[in-house]
Amino acid sequence: MDKAKIEIPHRTWLSIIFTLAWCSGVVFFILKTWFMVEGDFGPENHPYQFSSLQVHGFIAFLMMITYGYLLGTHVRDAWQDKPRQALGVWLVLLPGFQMISAYSLYYVAKDELREIIGYMHLGVGLILPLILITHVLHNKKINAAEIEIKLAKLKIKADESKA
Repeated sequence: MDKAKIEIPHRTWLSIIFTLAWCSGVVFFILKTWFMVEGDFGPENHPYQFSSLQVHGFIAFLMMITYGYLLGTHVRDAWQDKPRQALGVWLVLLPGFQMISAYSLYYVAKDELREIIGYMHLGVGLILPLILITHVLHNKKINAAEIEIKLAKLKIKADESKA
């Protein structure tokens, strides 16, 4: 068995957390960008904008814990087996960028930088699922090819032992 393989319960957890983080971030962006409401003193933020950001921030904490777990297990084991796969490297670097940019948005960025960092955070967040899906599908294809090679080698050995 592939020691770098993520077990089904952990894959399910990762899928749920990743989906919730992505959806809550997209909902926040949509509410912030296109859904201003008319208040007593003019346009105001949508009432659910802050709630969606709170959900996004909470899920982000769960993502950071999960990220640490994946670094200590899956990434460590996969790096030993198949070092420096490009998609895997991106899946280590980009969530790290998301954490740093989120921290910057909350605590560091001035108004001029906040918008730039916010759009960078959004852009990376939008493409992360594509990179993750490509990574998973690519590795499934590699694993299927490895199984075929192993079966072919076993067949050759079996044919040689018969001869």
